Amino acid sequence: MTAETPARPTNRGHNTLQRSIAWYLRQLSKMMNVLSDEELERLIPLLTERRFKPRQVLFQAGDPAERVFLILKGRIKIYQVAENGKEIILDVVGKGGVVGDMAIVEDGERIACAQAIDETVAASISWEDFSHLLHSSPRLGFAMAELMARRLVGMQRTFMNIVSKPVSARLADTLLNRQENGFIELGLTHQELAQTIGTSRETVTALLSRFVTLGAITPAGDGYHVGDEDLLDDIANGDVPVSPRHPANPQAAAATG
Repeated sequence: MTAETPARPTNRGHNTLQRSIAWYLRQLSKMMNVLSDEELERLIPLLTERRFKPRQVLFQAGDPAERVFLILKGRIKIYQVAENGKEIILDVVGKGGVVGDMAIVEDGERIACAQAIDETVAASISWEDFSHLLHSSPRLGFAMAELMARRLVGMQRTFMNIVSKPVSARLADTLLNRQENGFIELGLTHQELAQTIGTSRETVTALLSRFVTLGAITPAGDGYHVGDEDLLDDIANGDVPVSPRHPANPQAAAATG
């Protein structure tokens, strides 16, 4: 794949190269696993490599859908801009994820913005070719419907949390959703984390410090270990309020629990 031309391999080693790319795509993305060998062989020549610098915009809300992106490296944030100009991050898509597919629910118009967080490499396909592939592969269509349903549920949850939960509960809920086997890998700066829950960077930094003091989480490398999942659950449910403006009180939290 190149940045300017579709990935059309030469005749020499054609089959071997096709199999290598197909194997890589299947290892990279669960979605590619639903495609048959024949469908992947038809897809590969349609892909174009695209590279994005940090903060480079892929598309804006309201833009016509032109391309869909399979992320090979880096991260893309999907966000909307509120009337007051603040960004609300709806999703962060990393390696193996798909960006640009949600336009299908709005008749080909972008419903959100997309911007690279890191140096990002993506395999891009035109919206026309992608739509044709969806119609010709029921399994891919079903997989995409599942993906979009999960994203819509996630967006709804984000907005409901912002409307109905205090900021400490929103942060705790986000941490719990990102934890796996007791480890929370943030993968986001405090500013980006703030944009996912509708608050300020200073508030996120202060609350994380409070959570550590309470023993709900403990710092570990690029993230946190869950120190007390029950307490973090209570904070996420709003049963244990935590203020970003006042020092945390472990004794009060324990009594509340």
